[in-house]
Amino acid sequence: MSARDPAAGALRLRDASQGVRRRPVDAEVSVAPRFSVLLLIGVLAVLAQATVLHGVMLRGAHVSLVTVLVVWTGLRCGVVTGGWLGLLCGFLEDALGGGGANTLGAALVGFLSGSLSNRFFADSPPVFLSAIAGATVVRAVASYVVLETGFGERALFVPMSHETFWSVILDVAVGAVVLFVRHVASLRSARPL
Repeated sequence: MSARDPAAGALRLRDASQGVRRRPVDAEVSVAPRFSVLLLIGVLAVLAQATVLHGVMLRGAHVSLVTVLVVWTGLRCGVVTGGWLGLLCGFLEDALGGGGANTLGAALVGFLSGSLSNRFFADSPPVFLSAIAGATVVRAVASYVVLETGFGERALFVPMSHETFWSVILDVAVGAVVLFVRHVASLRSARPL
């Protein structure tokens, strides 16, 4: 029999499937969460940032739960879901006291992190934490551009870059905590009864 003979290939496949019985393998299937659930979590994150976490800061920088959520959603669900969630959460942030930079920045973060979803694993810690750091910088640049061009405020580069540095540290720390909690939860659910 030659390697190019289609009948030989069909015989070989038939023989292999009849003789060997394999155990089923559990495979993790990734199902994207519903958008309504993500939007509810986003609203809760915005409200937590505006109330409880407003006084929590490190050297003038505030933690952004919305950035962590939008990056996770973009990496997990793709460009459309990440972009829409970023747009709506950013709009809500601006409605509670902003000048339009949050809407622009969060939508851009959702879109950019969603564009990474087909290139990287969503649950990879280095990818997730790096994307959070990049997203924090993107949101800071969007705020800087809006404040400089739209509102005409000058001499903001040094204070905003200082605040951005500490925001990156805070947001990455929150992202690491989220990954740790998800890992512990997955270990508990995988434990046999």
